[in-house]
Amino acid sequence: MLVVSPLHIIEDSGVPVGSADYTTLVIIHGYGWHSGTFIKLLPLAAKYNTRIILVNRRDYPGSEPYSEAERASLPSMSLLTGTGTAADEAVALESLKAFMKERARELHDLLVRLVKNGSVSAVDRMNNTGGIVVAGWSYGTSWMSALLANIKAFPAVDFKLSNYIRRVVFLDPPHHCLGYPVPDDPYNPLFDTSIPVEDRGSAFSTWVSGYYIHGDSPEKLERRTPLRDPPSTLSTLTSEEVQRMLCPLPGAPGGSDMVVMNIGIKVGLYDTLRKEALYLPVGDPSNSGNIWEDVEVRYVSCEHSVWEMPWGTMSLQRELEAAETRGLPMRKIRLMFVKGANHFVQWDKPEHALRALVGDEDVVQ
Repeated sequence: MLVVSPLHIIEDSGVPVGSADYTTLVIIHGYGWHSGTFIKLLPLAAKYNTRIILVNRRDYPGSEPYSEAERASLPSMSLLTGTGTAADEAVALESLKAFMKERARELHDLLVRLVKNGSVSAVDRMNNTGGIVVAGWSYGTSWMSALLANIKAFPAVDFKLSNYIRRVVFLDPPHHCLGYPVPDDPYNPLFDTSIPVEDRGSAFSTWVSGYYIHGDSPEKLERRTPLRDPPSTLSTLTSEEVQRMLCPLPGAPGGSDMVVMNIGIKVGLYDTLRKEALYLPVGDPSNSGNIWEDVEVRYVSCEHSVWEMPWGTMSLQRELEAAETRGLPMRKIRLMFVKGANHFVQWDKPEHALRALVGDEDVVQ
């Protein structure tokens, strides 16, 4: 299938043979690791009556690189040195919001083209079949926030796109992608001065893809030491597998992901996007039907992920409880939990990942 887009479809499992109610699952990858990390889901597509489309974001293999003008629109890295003023940070926030709005529009337009090509079945929300499930993993969940936050601003097409969108999924996001503050005693080996600089990259890979035993409170989150068994996912990959999935340049110093993520955290971009994505507008009937109010938002939390992910889950749970107490209108947000899985669930437990994305279980185990 040919879909013209600055994004790049690296794999398309195709329509399940003989199915009229299949799900179209569109997946957006995270930071540094492109959508090749989801390749193990493809052989499971027919079993779960799903067409799986793996998409690479801009600046990743096969997609359109950002133009000089787009790169010039990004804030200066000098903001990270602490020399910027409050006014500088306000300007940076607005420029990053505009940048992410364009990224959301690109994703929106890809979904529109999929529907226009006649390759999406009708949604049946009661039976959890058909339509599009669009999912972001890890840093890719920022694209889900941007999509939901900006959907009302995108021009109408000759059909109602929300009628074809069944679900938007946040697959195991770290807390900073939702704009939540860090807990006491945060840890990341990239900033651990006890580790030689040349060894921090490999230490980070072991840390971020490890399996952790956490308690049920912030104080009981294991910050540093993964289990020895199972081993950290990235330590089990062959060099060939790494080459097929890793794309370090966008996350390297000065890379597009590195700039947007780090400055975005500093100026409050992700907090802003989360609030605009998850809370519904009050008293504006003109928005009815344009904000995807009937579309489920699913938040998937993996039991053994590094602390940044369960901390994000705890923070969201507290926010949902507070919003309910205050009577604030929010989207239909459903939390799901994957037992026995770490942050790279799509690689170590691909069937668990697919069930969490397209299934109807509150707990996948």
